[in-house]
Amino acid sequence: MPVWPFLAVAFQDWTITAERTKFAETGRYEEAVGFCKRLARFSPAAKVITYDKSPEGRPMVALLISSDRSFSEKAFATSKKPLIFVQNGIHSGEIEGKDASLMLARDMLVHRKHPELLAGANWVIVPVFSLDAHERFGPFNRINQNGPTEMGWRATAQNLNLNRDWMKADAPEMRAEISLVQRYKPDIFFDNHTTDGADFQYVLTLGIPWGSSIPSETAAWSKKLYNMLERRCSSEGFPTAPYFSLNNRTDPSKGITVSDYSPRFSHGYVSALNRPAILVETHVLKPYEPRVRATYSVMVETALECVRQAKDLKAMNARADAAAASVKEGDSVVLTSELTNETEPFTFLAYPYAPRPSSITGRPVAAWDRTKPQTVATTVRWKFKPGLSVAAPAAYAVPPAWHGVIDRLKLHGVKSFTLNKPMTDLFWTERFEDVKFAPSPFESRQQPSFKSVAINGTRTLPAGTVIVPVAQPHSRLLIHLMEPNAPDSFVQWGFFNTIFESKEYAEDYAMEPYANKMLAGNQALAKEFAEALKDEKFAASASARLDFFYRRSPYFDDRLNKYPVVRLSTAQLLKARGRN
Repeated sequence: MPVWPFLAVAFQDWTITAERTKFAETGRYEEAVGFCKRLARFSPAAKVITYDKSPEGRPMVALLISSDRSFSEKAFATSKKPLIFVQNGIHSGEIEGKDASLMLARDMLVHRKHPELLAGANWVIVPVFSLDAHERFGPFNRINQNGPTEMGWRATAQNLNLNRDWMKADAPEMRAEISLVQRYKPDIFFDNHTTDGADFQYVLTLGIPWGSSIPSETAAWSKKLYNMLERRCSSEGFPTAPYFSLNNRTDPSKGITVSDYSPRFSHGYVSALNRPAILVETHVLKPYEPRVRATYSVMVETALECVRQAKDLKAMNARADAAAASVKEGDSVVLTSELTNETEPFTFLAYPYAPRPSSITGRPVAAWDRTKPQTVATTVRWKFKPGLSVAAPAAYAVPPAWHGVIDRLKLHGVKSFTLNKPMTDLFWTERFEDVKFAPSPFESRQQPSFKSVAINGTRTLPAGTVIVPVAQPHSRLLIHLMEPNAPDSFVQWGFFNTIFESKEYAEDYAMEPYANKMLAGNQALAKEFAEALKDEKFAASASARLDFFYRRSPYFDDRLNKYPVVRLSTAQLLKARGRN
C-alpha cells in the first residue's frame, strides 16, 4: 500500500526548464529553490536549509543529501563518507552548474540513478550562490556566450565579483558562503563556471590545484584526479583539457600554460584549507546542452572516484590538517607557486584560425573554422616550484582596534585568544616604504603597493589584543592573510590603508625654530641636510625642507607606515597565554 504514494510522486514531472526547452533556456532562482524543496519533500535523504539572505532579501539555500538522513554539521563531520560540496552561480551568467546539479540530485533521489553516489557520499549543493545577480536576468548579459537565451549577471547587486572576494569577504553573500564552508568542511569542492577566449574543440576545462602552495600529498592526488577525469570525460564525448591559457591565441603550437590560483578564488581558498578543489570551466562557444551535460559528467566521475577512495581521501585530508596544525616557529610555509620552464608534449584539439575582415574595426577579427577540426602537436607548462615562502612565527598579535581584521579571522575559522593584561616586549613587524596606490579601486578596494622592511622594537600590546597562534589546521590560510607580501593579505586588500596616512603636521612657524635647535651641534644631521640640498627640487621647496626635519623629530608619528600586527616567538606566545 505505501508503494502507491511513492509511485504517484515519482511519476510527476521532474524536469526543469532547461530540459523542457531542450536547453534553450534556464530557469529562474524560484525554480531552483522550489525544485530543491520538492526533492526534500519526496526523499528523506534530502533537506533544504536557508543559510542567509542576499542583500536584496532573497533566501540563500543549500540542498543537503545524505542516505543516512542525518544532516547536522556534526553528523557530516564524523561520517566515514566524503562530503562533496558543489557551488554554482558565483558568476550567475555561467549557470550550467545549477541545471546540472539539480538534474544530478533528482537522478540520485527520484530516479535512483547513481546509487553508489547516494549511498557512498554526503552532499552540500548550493544551486545558485550569487542569486541577486542571477535575478538580474536578461538576454543581453553575456555577449560572448552561446546560450541560454537569458541568464544572470556576473557581479552582485553591490557590483562585487564574488570570485575575488573569498579572503576580504566584503559581500554579505560571501560571508554567508564562507560560514557554510567552514561549518560543513568539505572533503572536495566544486566551483562550476563557463570560460571564454579562443575557440577550440574542448567542451570542458578543469582547474585543479596541484602546485607547490598546497600539501604535497593533496597535490599528487589532485594531479591523478585530473588525469582520470581527462580520460573519462573525453571518452563520454566531452573533450577535456586543463584550464589553460594559450601562449599565442592564434597558434596553439606555441604552447599552453596552466596557472596556479591564489585564495581570492574559490578553488584557491579551499586549497588553502588543505582540501582538493575543482574549478569547472565549460567552453562558452559550445551550445548550452553539452555544457550542462559536461558539468554533470565531471561531477559524477569525480564523485565516483571519491566514493571509491573515501577512506584514503578522508585520511589524506586529516593528515593535511594535522601537518598544518604542527607548524612551528621558523618553519618555511609556501604561499604561492611558480611555473617551472619545463614543458611536456601535449596534443591540442584545435580549430584552424581563420580571421575575417571587418569594416568596423578596420583589421581582421578573430574567427576559427569549426568545419576543420585538427590536432596540433604542442607543449604544456604545468609543473610548479615554490614561489613566495615565509618563515612562520609562533603567532600573530592583532591590536583590538582593528575590528574588520579580527572579525574576518573569526569568519575564516581561525582560532585565537585575547590578552586580558598588557604585554610589553621586543616584537618583529614591518615598515612599508615606497608606498603607492592604484589610480582606481579594484573590487571596491584601493590596493597599495610597497616595499616591506623587517623591524624590531619595543611595543606594548594592550589588553584586548587578539593573539592568533599559527599552529592550527588553518595555518596556511592564516599566514596568507597576515603576511603583507602574500597576494591576498589584509594589507594587500587595503584593510590597513589608514596606516599610510599622516594625521598630524607641523606649521612653519613652529617647525623652523625647532629645526635650528635640531641642527645645533648635530654635525651628522647637518651633513645629511647639506647632502639633501644638492637635489634642486628639494632645495627649491620650503615645505620639503621643513618636512625633512619634522620626520626626524620626536613629534613625527612613529606609527606611520608601520604594520600594526606583530609576530610572536614561541616564548612570547607562552608569555601571552599567561596573560590570557
